Amino acid sequence: MFRLRKLHKYAGVLSGIILILLSVTGFFLNHDNWKFLYTSTISNTYLPKTTIQHDKRLFNSYLVDIKENCEIAAGFRGIFVRREGEVYVKVLDIPVYQLIMEQGVYFAATTEGIWQSNDNGMHWYLFALPDKVITSISVDKDKLLAVLEKKRLVFLDSAGNIIQKGQILIDKKDLFFDIPLSRFVRDVHYGRGLFDDGLSLLLNDFAAIWLTLLAVTGYLLWYYIRRIKIKKHYKNAIRFLLKLHASSWVMPAVLPLILLALTGILLDHSNFFASFMKRTIIPAHYLPPVYHTLKEDIWSVDYQNGVYRIGNRYGVYRSKDMRHWQMENKGFAYRMMHQNGRLYVSGMGAPNRIYEKGHWQILANTPHMFKSVNVVEGKAVFFSSHLESSDLPKLKSTALYTLLFSIHDGSFFASWWVFVNDIASILLLLLLFTGLKLWYKRYRQRFPSNKS
Repeated sequence: MFRLRKLHKYAGVLSGIILILLSVTGFFLNHDNWKFLYTSTISNTYLPKTTIQHDKRLFNSYLVDIKENCEIAAGFRGIFVRREGEVYVKVLDIPVYQLIMEQGVYFAATTEGIWQSNDNGMHWYLFALPDKVITSISVDKDKLLAVLEKKRLVFLDSAGNIIQKGQILIDKKDLFFDIPLSRFVRDVHYGRGLFDDGLSLLLNDFAAIWLTLLAVTGYLLWYYIRRIKIKKHYKNAIRFLLKLHASSWVMPAVLPLILLALTGILLDHSNFFASFMKRTIIPAHYLPPVYHTLKEDIWSVDYQNGVYRIGNRYGVYRSKDMRHWQMENKGFAYRMMHQNGRLYVSGMGAPNRIYEKGHWQILANTPHMFKSVNVVEGKAVFFSSHLESSDLPKLKSTALYTLLFSIHDGSFFASWWVFVNDIASILLLLLLFTGLKLWYKRYRQRFPSNKS
């Protein structure tokens, strides 16, 4: 038992600081719709180049109005407008999920409702659903389809009045698909791969909070125990910290922590493991409950000519009444948008495709997970914030979210920092094993068996 305790101590001392960084940053990254993560910024003067570059990924829409010689870039840093090649000007300081234009009018899906602009994006006013988190929208003539927090649909008229609303309930036979390990790994690590109703995210939060408490109390115990011979009053502090550190409340966090550690290692080296994770298929029978409902998994929507479409992890589903849905096209539909009668679908870990004249086709030679489509001289131009050539606002500060993300994936420190995260994850597994063994032995000592 002495050796076990010593192994536990050294594993904790070596990995504690890294585990605190991973747990705290992971907790905030789980809640990427919190406004302060984007309105709180840090000057680029104090940040490495890699972190500054990552901030571009917060832009998720880029529209060009050729007639007005106007460009609009939007994302979690707000909405920026540039006229006639001049410098970008921020016109709305609200995190934006999606920006679209219909018949010269702009609509923005934001964390504070749907906003509208009638003057080339220069001035914005609240259109509908105030204080609601709108994650995706689609407009067709005088009708608008919106998604609230990836789980509820709202159908609106041109005045912003609600015509119909509801929650997506898809027949189980249309949700019974095998998935690659790569999809499952990402879903579990990002808090959406086990249960519905936010329980997966809650489990990740619970695990992150307990990991932080375990690391902090572990360090304090290590500090005080070394000084117990100097001051006797440290004994009370040690007794309290030990009770918290060895609390049985940590038990529900053990499995989520194991999953986070293992999936984190795989994601740290996603390129190396890509072939293995794509080839490894998980049968539908063995998938967790969330994959058989996906009622909180509406990533994109489209409404055209009386037909409703939603996009989720499995693909594109179609309906004519917003109640009965059927699978129409398979493959993660990250973003959907229509232009001139064509429906463009941006895939996440799946091919980009287009729906035109009743047929689906793969969009070859297009950027992965593109976020906007502009038709210039009859040709579709795709925008992706991952492209180096993207003409986006040059900001002098970086969002807190981006800083936390770069710390979490290690790019803030160095390209090789992922191996430090890997070592910390492996040591976390060792800590969980030795910690459970020590807890069990302590439990047996306090509550010995009644057998003679």
